[in-house]
Amino acid sequence: MRIAVKGLLILLLSLSWAGASHAVESSRDMRFQHYTFALIWQPGACMVHARLAGPACDLRISGGVSSRQWSLHGLWPSIPDALSRQGIAPPTWWRNGCYFFPSQQAIPAARSCQNPVLDLQPTVRAQLDLAMPAARSGLDRHEYYKHAACYGFKQNSFFRRALNLLKVVNANAFTAFMRRHRGRVVNRATLRQAFRKDFSLLSSQALELRCSTQPGNGRQDVLVQAWMTLRADRIKEFPAPESFMSGRRGNCAEWIFIAR
Repeated sequence: MRIAVKGLLILLLSLSWAGASHAVESSRDMRFQHYTFALIWQPGACMVHARLAGPACDLRISGGVSSRQWSLHGLWPSIPDALSRQGIAPPTWWRNGCYFFPSQQAIPAARSCQNPVLDLQPTVRAQLDLAMPAARSGLDRHEYYKHAACYGFKQNSFFRRALNLLKVVNANAFTAFMRRHRGRVVNRATLRQAFRKDFSLLSSQALELRCSTQPGNGRQDVLVQAWMTLRADRIKEFPAPESFMSGRRGNCAEWIFIAR
C-alpha cells in the first residue's frame, strides 16, 4: 500500500512539474534577477579542463592573446522569476537551463554540436571565434541553446553583449593583474582585493573563482574560471559598481596558481 501511495505521489509531482514549466513558457514570464558572466583563463583551462578549453590548446602560444587575457565562457541569466515562485530550486535550473521546457530539444550527449549552427553576422562570428576558443567544438551553440534561447534573446545581440562585457573586463586593471602574475601562485585574498579595487567595489562578493586539479601531479590550485554576478536591471551600466551584486563563494583554496 505504501509503495502504491509513494508511486502516486511521484506521478503527481511529475505532472505538476511539467504543467508548471508549460505555464511559464506559454506566459513568457521569463524575467530574472541577475546574470552570471563566466570567464575562462585559457592557460589554466588547457592544463586541467580540455573540454572547456577546446582544441585551440594545441595551437596556443605562451604570448598569444588567449594567454594574456580572459576568454568567454558564457553569459547566464538566472532562474526565471516565475519558476522561483513555483518552488523550482536554482540548482535545477543550473543543470537544465532552457532544456527545462518541454518544447526545447533534449540535452545533447556531448557539448551541443548537435544543435543548429548559429546564424551570426560575420563580424560577430569572427569576434566570437577569437574570444571563445572552444566555439569550434560547439561551446557557442551550447551557451545559446541552453542559456539564452528560451528567454527570447536574438543570437547576434546576445553574443554582442557578452563580447562587449568581455572587452571591458580585458581592458580593466584586474586583467592586467592577472597578466603580471602568470606562472605564479598568488594569495586568493590578494586576487580578490585586486578585483574589488580595480572595479571600484566595496567588496569582492560579486566574484566567484573556480579552480581545478592538474591530472598527473596532484596540483589542485589551477585557476580555470572567474564568474561575475551582475544585476539584470543594471547590465547596461557595467562596469559601474551598481551593476554588480553578491554571488557564490567559489571553490579555490587560499593559494591559486595562475597559469601562463
